[in-house]
Amino acid sequence: MSKWRMCSLRLRGLEIQGFKSFPDKTRLTFHDGITAVVGPNGSGKSNIADAVRWVLGEQSTKTLRGGRMEDVIFGGTQMRKPQGYAHVQLTIENVDGALPYDSAEVSVSRRLYRSGESEYRINGTNVRLRDVHELFMDTGLGRDGYSIIGQGRIAEIVSAKSTQRREIFEEAAGISKYRYRRQEAQRRLEAAEENLLRLRDILAELEARVGPLQAQAEKARRFLTLAEEKKTLELSLWIATLDRSRALLREQEDKILLCKDDHDRIQAEMDAVEQRINALYADMQALSVEIDERRAQARTLEEENANSSADIAVMQNDLAHNRASIEQIGAELRQADADGGGLDEQIRTYETEIADKQASLEKLHCKQTETQEEIARLTAAREDCRTRADALKERRFGLTQSIQEAKLSSASSGSLIDETIARLETLRNTASAGDENAAQIERELADCKGLLAELLAASESLQNTRRGYLLRAQGRGEKLDALKKQHAALDEQARGFLQKARLLTDMENSLEGFQSSVKYVVSQARRGALSGVCGPVSKLIEVDGDHALAIEIALGAAMQNIVVEDETAAKRAIAMLRSSKTGRATFLPLTTVRGGRLSEGWLSSADGFVGVAADLVQCDSRYNGVVAQLLGRIAIVRDIDCAVALARRAGYKFRIVTLDGQVVNAGGSMTGGWTARSAGILSRAQEIESLRAQAKACTGRLEQLDGEIRAVQEELSAAQAAISGVDGELATAQEDRIRCESEQKRLLAAQADAARAREQAAREYEALETRLRELRAAGVSADGLIQELSGQLDEVAQQLGEVNEGRDAYASRLEQASEALAQVNVAAAALEKEIDGARLMMGQLAGQKEHRREQERALKERAARLEEENAAIRQRVDDLDTARRERAARIETIGTEIAERTARRNECESGTAALRADEKEIAARRETAARELARLEEKKAAMQGEYDAIIARMWDEYEVTRSQAAELSRPVEDTPAAQRRLGELKGKIKALGSVNLGAIEEYDEVSERYTFLKTQTEDAEQSRAELLRLIERLTCDMRAIFSENFTKIAANFSIVFTELFDGGKASLSLADPTDVLESGIDIFVQPPGKIIKNLSALSGGEQAFVAIAIYFAILKVRPSPFCLLDEIEAALDDVNVVKYAQYLRTLCNKTQFITITHRRGTMEEADVLYGVTMQEEGVSKLLELNVGEIEGKLGIQ
Repeated sequence: MSKWRMCSLRLRGLEIQGFKSFPDKTRLTFHDGITAVVGPNGSGKSNIADAVRWVLGEQSTKTLRGGRMEDVIFGGTQMRKPQGYAHVQLTIENVDGALPYDSAEVSVSRRLYRSGESEYRINGTNVRLRDVHELFMDTGLGRDGYSIIGQGRIAEIVSAKSTQRREIFEEAAGISKYRYRRQEAQRRLEAAEENLLRLRDILAELEARVGPLQAQAEKARRFLTLAEEKKTLELSLWIATLDRSRALLREQEDKILLCKDDHDRIQAEMDAVEQRINALYADMQALSVEIDERRAQARTLEEENANSSADIAVMQNDLAHNRASIEQIGAELRQADADGGGLDEQIRTYETEIADKQASLEKLHCKQTETQEEIARLTAAREDCRTRADALKERRFGLTQSIQEAKLSSASSGSLIDETIARLETLRNTASAGDENAAQIERELADCKGLLAELLAASESLQNTRRGYLLRAQGRGEKLDALKKQHAALDEQARGFLQKARLLTDMENSLEGFQSSVKYVVSQARRGALSGVCGPVSKLIEVDGDHALAIEIALGAAMQNIVVEDETAAKRAIAMLRSSKTGRATFLPLTTVRGGRLSEGWLSSADGFVGVAADLVQCDSRYNGVVAQLLGRIAIVRDIDCAVALARRAGYKFRIVTLDGQVVNAGGSMTGGWTARSAGILSRAQEIESLRAQAKACTGRLEQLDGEIRAVQEELSAAQAAISGVDGELATAQEDRIRCESEQKRLLAAQADAARAREQAAREYEALETRLRELRAAGVSADGLIQELSGQLDEVAQQLGEVNEGRDAYASRLEQASEALAQVNVAAAALEKEIDGARLMMGQLAGQKEHRREQERALKERAARLEEENAAIRQRVDDLDTARRERAARIETIGTEIAERTARRNECESGTAALRADEKEIAARRETAARELARLEEKKAAMQGEYDAIIARMWDEYEVTRSQAAELSRPVEDTPAAQRRLGELKGKIKALGSVNLGAIEEYDEVSERYTFLKTQTEDAEQSRAELLRLIERLTCDMRAIFSENFTKIAANFSIVFTELFDGGKASLSLADPTDVLESGIDIFVQPPGKIIKNLSALSGGEQAFVAIAIYFAILKVRPSPFCLLDEIEAALDDVNVVKYAQYLRTLCNKTQFITITHRRGTMEEADVLYGVTMQEEGVSKLLELNVGEIEGKLGIQ
């Protein structure tokens, strides 16, 4: 982006809401030229500058004149609540696309909530603070740029140390972006060096571990070989011992079976006697219950009879009480008739009194009406006088205002005449200097055009080279992305296979899906606590994947049947389940289970017949009987249609299962529906192997892809390195071209500016002469107007006095009439109160009369109700007496039934005593048989303990069951020789000492990691070298750009200083010319007629004027699109304020100025004025004033 293109970034609008003293949405619209914001102290005008700083990313609360960032949110007043957020939006013109956005306007906004949340937006899109900084970098508009200057900042230019002045000069020189890029590169370099240091430390640590781990891994492999031979030999010896023990256990089990049969026979006799005793006991219990029920019924009936007698006595008492009440009511009715005559006489007396007082009240109402009409007439006359007085006051105020405005116009015209004459003299002096400047610009422009043609040719050549490298890198990048996506997909697929295989393996090991009883038996067998267990049916057979679902459906719950060596093993397992209370299971002893097979010869030729279920599974030959038992009578067919046809042909004699799990049962019933295809108990192991094979295939392909990715990455890195080299050369050429274009544009603009300045000066000179004539005429006209308005004001004052006298007379008469009306109102109110009292007494007497009538009616109704109640009570007494006699008869019948059942219960007790004697004799014989059985069981348990000890040792030593050990063992022909070899193996293992079995895997991991980190270290070192080269190139560019632009600023400062101070000398220099990028900046000034050795010797106003001169010099070299000046001329005197404002006007062709001021000279140069007021305490309001409109009011063309 070139410098002069940035000059088109005009500020078009500022929207503020909830920011500091602006709670309401406030919008400022800015035009080209100078816009001044004015207002009294404390009105909030500087808050507009703070809003612009804030929206551009200012983070310093001190700069924003606050203690915390939340202080920028409107805090409320006595009349307004605090706002919840502050919002500022800045709208910038972007017609020529100077900013990297396609729109003609770019809006930047910032919002802060009281919760602390903050958001930045560019054209309504959320962005980072960093994006806002980068958008305005090197435009002069940034947070640290020179587009916003306040009193403190302008003073710092002169008063700060030489090293602290660099910030504004760096932004003006255009190296802020380079410094930012260099800082980013330095941060990346620090991170790369830290990463490199860490990689070297880890690499050294791994290098020290690789050698020892290799030796440990070799030792571990030797140990595993010896341990495997020892395991096989030791298991073989244990299996031989177990075979001998099993034969002895079978002999002992036969003896136990004979003894147990005798014990069971005696127990059967005992059970029969106990059943007879229990039957007699149940009869006795039933008779006892019936006897108790009869006795309870008798007690209930007796209690009901007693309650009935009590109820009858109560009712007879109620009859007597009701008769007495009826006699009392008759006496009361007779007395009421005697008392009713006196009330009628009192009512007639009150009616006469009310009629007399009503006539007097009518006379008073007529007098009230007459008085009220008089008051209304007087009130209207008084209000008419008041209205005329108000109109005369308003006219008097308007005349006074007009006189003041005429006087102000007269005074203003005189001041403006003096200023216009001074400005005409300045324009004559400026015109001669402009001609010399135009000739110098023409010569510099010719040199710049020749250099620019050479730079454009060099840039085009480098662009062609870069496009070739870019196409190569793009191709390699696309290929690398494709390979990485393929690698990620394969890696994810492999992990999925392995994860599912691990899950199924865990389910297989934990017997997931089996009943708790089956899990318990198998776990006890694995631990050696239970011998003779071969395993569940599903673990002993194998099925092809196509037949797995059909076999699972055919087996059903039988998959969880447990196969055991013999009946004894089954009984031991059942006993263990009973003692542990872990459920029930079905056991299939190999010695007893035998199954049949389908023998129908026509089956093999039947349509859709797949095979007999028993023929479709594989198992050890010793389990053939079990498989035949479970699957020998089940046919497997293709589908349900074939199954139905086959069943019908076979007469529904056997079960048929389809490949998709539908069933036709023997007898004709059918079972079917949807069946999930996930891995079942039977097919789980097969699926585990399939998943592992798929994962292994994926891993092989991943290794191949890793090699391809490394090769493509190397090619891509080479292409990128070449692009970086060309980019460096291209950036250098581009920067030279940009500088040359910028210089050419600056010269063209300066040439145009000079021409426009001459034309503008001529137009302004002519306009000022016309304005001078008009101002003189306006002063004369204002004096005549003042005399005319003063005469009208005296006439209005006389009329106002006459109207006030008439209003006072009407007010006096109105007061007398109001007093007379009040007296009449009091008399009428008293009479109305007396009438209301008489009416109240008459109403009370009428109420008493009506109340007595109601009492008489109530007494008569009560007497009637008592007569009815007596009749009902007499009927109830008769009913209760009848029921009492019936219950007495029932009580006698129940007594007879109780005696009969007591006799039958005594007979049952005699029979039970005889059976108890027989039970005692049988119990003695059963105890003798039980002692013999316990002796045999104890001997067997000792033998079984030795057997189980070997099983447990197998599990403890090698975690294998007996069946697994039998598969691993070899026949032992010479037991002593085998035991000697076992001793030798133990000695060799012991000689190896401590062995780290994890060293094999650890060595592989460490070796692989060492190779990987070594490659990473080499890449980090290469990255560090590239960053060092980048930092060096940026530093050289910054040094060249800063030197060039600082020289221009210094030259312009010397010129601007002379123009502003009307002579003198000034210069800027580097404190250390050898260190351009870090050196402080010294300022030398010599006002006319003074010798200054130190800037502190200047007055405050002179220091401010020097700083303003530096600022103007910067704007001449790198004009900012717009500038916001916050009272930077406050310290200047009136003469210098005029110079400052006039110089500001000369810069308006390149820069838009918004100045916050209270100085008259600055206001007069403004094209638009914004007034900031605080009519409501704590709330700022804006008023826009156009200078042309103000001049029109004053009569100036």
